[in-house]
Amino acid sequence: MKKTLSILVFAVCAFTSSSFADDAPAVVAPAQPATTQNINAAASNSAAPGLTTAAPQQPSMMSMLPLMGGMLVLMYFLTIRPQQKKMKEHQGLMSALKDGDEVITSSGIIGTIQGMSEKVVTLEVAKNVQLKILKSQVNQVVKGPIQDMKA
Repeated sequence: MKKTLSILVFAVCAFTSSSFADDAPAVVAPAQPATTQNINAAASNSAAPGLTTAAPQQPSMMSMLPLMGGMLVLMYFLTIRPQQKKMKEHQGLMSALKDGDEVITSSGIIGTIQGMSEKVVTLEVAKNVQLKILKSQVNQVVKGPIQDMKA
């Protein structure tokens, strides 16, 4: 165990030192304070007389608008639209519930609807055992018999 750990540490150290050694200069020169004479002299030597070098331009906000709009459209199609579709499907399921339907709740309770009001459903989960749950917690209507799964 110790031998494996020491080989792993050695490999990581060798990898990191070799990957950073290529990027770093061997000797770093001390920075010189910038003076207006140094800047003017550098500008006059590098450019033609009478011309000044322009600073690089920042991207304008107008060039970023299509990118932002594209991201909003992508977010709509990947998150908002599927959620709205799922909610609409669940609303249709809740409006189609009727007495005698066998349902599964979001918590996994299986029962038969015995009574309903606007927001509450009464489920019979066993003979003479009834539960009142919120109608919105009904997850699906069971079509056909539910069979126990064997382990």
